[in-house]
Amino acid sequence: MLRFILLLSFILGLCQTATAGVVWVADGDCVAIQSAAAQAANRPTTIQLARGGSYVSNDTACSISVGQGKLVVEGNGATIRARQICGLGTAFNVGPGVVLTVRNLKLVDETDTCMGSVPSGLFRNGGALYLENVTVFGNSLGTTLRSFAPADVTLRNTTWIGASLTGTFTAYNSTFVDSSLTMGPCGMNPMICNGITLSNSLLSSNKQICFQTNGTPLTSFGGNVLTDPGCGPSASTGDKVVSDMGLPAPADHGGLVPTVQIDYASPAYRAGVAQYCEATDARGVTRNAVNCDAGAYEFGGGVGLVTANGMNGLYYVPGIANGHYVSLRRIHDNKDVMVFWTTFDNNGNQAWIYGVGTLTSDRHIHAQMARNTGGVLQPGGAPTGAKASPWGTVDIDLTSCAAAQFNYQSDLPEFGSGQFPLSRLAFESAIDCGD
Repeated sequence: MLRFILLLSFILGLCQTATAGVVWVADGDCVAIQSAAAQAANRPTTIQLARGGSYVSNDTACSISVGQGKLVVEGNGATIRARQICGLGTAFNVGPGVVLTVRNLKLVDETDTCMGSVPSGLFRNGGALYLENVTVFGNSLGTTLRSFAPADVTLRNTTWIGASLTGTFTAYNSTFVDSSLTMGPCGMNPMICNGITLSNSLLSSNKQICFQTNGTPLTSFGGNVLTDPGCGPSASTGDKVVSDMGLPAPADHGGLVPTVQIDYASPAYRAGVAQYCEATDARGVTRNAVNCDAGAYEFGGGVGLVTANGMNGLYYVPGIANGHYVSLRRIHDNKDVMVFWTTFDNNGNQAWIYGVGTLTSDRHIHAQMARNTGGVLQPGGAPTGAKASPWGTVDIDLTSCAAAQFNYQSDLPEFGSGQFPLSRLAFESAIDCGD
């Protein structure tokens, strides 16, 4: 019986060791971060940082050094500021055999040097490092990410500003602005030098981006947009080299981390290769599954698709003077669409036509329209005496984010029937559009 109890205790102990632990860390509590990271040696551990919290890493404080085990750091939009003194320590030090995943975190390298020392940077990896929805502000004083084969680094929806990345890694839908990528050195064994692999990523700088110290060129899976032809882009896989992307500064565009926004005029728009498109962007909104955007930001992601709220906005008729507009607004969570048309009748009288239509397909709107007549504006008050009367029907076909076809059929002779093309004049604030 005693042997059975001892055996049962041993088994339960193993189960407890294997059970993953979750540790919630209060804002700014670096001691708790270190303690939680140490637990990963005994069991898989997840560290949950405070939503939008702020942590300062000075040499060892708030630095996460993992020698063994499996650790997940869920940033929840928090910021870690690395202020390594005299080049000591790193924000994340990953040992051989360790698996570290970091998500939804902003990192700022504020490291300084002293007495000629070289800062270690934010990441030093010798194991398996996975960064997802992470935004990094680098420092020209040292290497932001350092990883050598056979270590494994995978970047998904990451944004790097003024950073330096060295070694071997694979990046999907990531944005590199004023950053440098160095392939190598490989050490004594060139067989373990895997270099850098990119897909659906955006690399923008007015200087050289890619450097090769081992003769191994960058490997492209396609869908990349670059300003440096020396990175070894592949036209056969859809890479594009451009002179300037005109990117704005990173900012809050929704989600948990800052992102670099693009628009539909950007060369990164719909440049991605479907096979390697991430399901969501760095903000967590849905990407276009057929042709996603290059980089960490998806223009018109999520509800911004033209088949959803992306149709919202103001349209005009090319070549027609001001005063003739069509406004669309998706309402409720069903297929209702409000249509406003400011126009003129055959006699030159201004008219305001409106109605609530229905999406009979993802891109076709059919609306019963009406207009108000007889109203008189009262001095100092609202108009009175207006009456709504049936006007006719409108059918709109959304051909893309930027264009539509408008057809109308009125029962009133002063309007009759007709059709004309529409072009997008403006998007609704905070909602872009994806075809």
